[in-house]
Amino acid sequence: MSKVTDKLYAVAATVDGKEYDFVGNYRSVREAQQAGRRYAKDLVHNSMASGRLSLKQQPLAA
Repeated sequence: MSKVTDKLYAVAATVDGKEYDFVGNYRSVREAQQAGRRYAKDLVHNSMASGRLSLKQQPLAA
């Protein structure tokens, strides 16, 4: 989470520390934290469903 202005916070998340997914801009620290947690929860849920730890579509290995 990064403070953009006095009342605007940007949230980005990463799995590998190299590529970041932009989650969104939020008007309070609380909203930003909730969005980050929701993103992480969805990421784990999707990884369990597809066997991958990413919300992005990844090519299958040959």
